[in-house]
Amino acid sequence: MIAKTFSGLEEVMASELRSLGAKDVQPLKRAASFTGDQSMLYRVNLWSRAALSILRPMFEFQFETQQEFYENMREFKWDAFFSVDKSFAISTVAIQSVFTNTHFLAQRSKDAIVDYFRDATNARPDVNIENPDIKINVYVFKNSCSISLDSSGMPLFKRGYRKQAGPAPLNEVLAAGLIMLSGWDKQQAFYDPMCGSGTFSIEAAMMALNMAPATFRKDFSFTHWQDHDESLWQSLREEAAAAQLNTVPHIEASDLSNKSMAGARQNIMEAGLLGRIRLEKKDFFLSKPSQSRGHLILNPPYGRRIENENIQEFYQKIGSTFKHNYPGFHAWIISPDQTLTHKIGLKPIAKHSVFNGQLDCTFLGYKIYEGSKKPAKRPRL
Repeated sequence: MIAKTFSGLEEVMASELRSLGAKDVQPLKRAASFTGDQSMLYRVNLWSRAALSILRPMFEFQFETQQEFYENMREFKWDAFFSVDKSFAISTVAIQSVFTNTHFLAQRSKDAIVDYFRDATNARPDVNIENPDIKINVYVFKNSCSISLDSSGMPLFKRGYRKQAGPAPLNEVLAAGLIMLSGWDKQQAFYDPMCGSGTFSIEAAMMALNMAPATFRKDFSFTHWQDHDESLWQSLREEAAAAQLNTVPHIEASDLSNKSMAGARQNIMEAGLLGRIRLEKKDFFLSKPSQSRGHLILNPPYGRRIENENIQEFYQKIGSTFKHNYPGFHAWIISPDQTLTHKIGLKPIAKHSVFNGQLDCTFLGYKIYEGSKKPAKRPRL
């Protein structure tokens, strides 16, 4: 099976799969492969914080022409995996192929599946691009084709708690992945200044509570498969509910924007985390943390995301605030512009390359020392 994730989170994805009990885990480009049974497929969909979707490979074949591709697709026994009353959609990738147009590749794939069902059942399944029961992944490289079923359906970052989003909301999977990359131990105080819609804080609280990230999800594509085991699925959900903890460390989300505060509050409420996350309207640059030690992750505005006339000065103030207001903290920041992060003026202890949407970003970690880290000069005699 394949767990898809963001570029930069492959090792996080692999580590998470191992922790869930998956076997033969191998990091790939923007993914990790693993083996497991039906229970593992369900478990990863329920528990993975770093995965975007979970694919189950179905079959592979070789072809030379577009017609030969169609014939191979049509011969596959699709009704062994889903029934004619289920809607479906197809996603395609074609690299160095006779299919130079992925839309045409999707069309030929659809034709083959519909024609198979029409021959086998005298009926045809509907195509539903927006909300299909079944999602089929067609990957073509040169003259090789791999067909997979997307077990997740909607991407797994759609946790179900986000009802309000700011002008540039952070993807939930990316937020969770960055928290895991940062090494937060789920016990130290966690600060989310410039919180926007509250994604970092919500993901951190769910981790600390051992709350399955798919707790609020209503639908998965695998529930529409022919071999779906509803009793197994419900037992895993009940097991996840029973595994939740009752306490969290100090988790604080703050922002200067009234609109962000209102959106974050609604999202926190939808996640059932009111009272677990402290929400305050305040200026990051003018406030100090209530805890003497902790963990901080910052997703500040930057030129391509939010207009800021004095963006370089803004980043200089971030470095100054880290140094003077957060001694004893581990502070992390994500930014697409290294010329800006250089303005922070601190030496990072860790650096990771990640993608935030289409932006190639750097995720930097700092250990903030009290006073100067440089040894005092010895007086001359």
